[in-house]
Amino acid sequence: MKENYANYIYVDLDGTLCPLKGQGERYEDLPANEEVIRRLLVARKQGYQIVIHTARNMRTYQGELSRINIETAPCILEWLKKRNVPFDGLLVGKPWPGPRGYYVDDRTVRPDEFVRLDEEGIRTLLMGPEAGGI
Repeated sequence: MKENYANYIYVDLDGTLCPLKGQGERYEDLPANEEVIRRLLVARKQGYQIVIHTARNMRTYQGELSRINIETAPCILEWLKKRNVPFDGLLVGKPWPGPRGYYVDDRTVRPDEFVRLDEEGIRTLLMGPEAGGI
């Protein structure tokens, strides 16, 4: 029996949908990465669900998700809507790896690759030239 699963794209916020906030800058004033937004619109037309997944303020609030849900999530939602970012969900609480840490994941596409590659190119990047589908 074939199971039907939705295809999701989990998109980071800071450094992907907007630049990293610099000293003296405010999150609400950060510009959107229009190239990523255009590519998300294409992905949505292809049937993908788009979920924003962010570590924003995890360090500020020492990982207290209840405070992040109250203080940070509403600001993120307002920023996304104001810039017409297509999304179907928001997940806060992505672990923050520290200033020199990073994520290791076999299903990662960097923002420049996401903008540059079509769906087949991304599939090939992730699974090799013999990929049958994501």
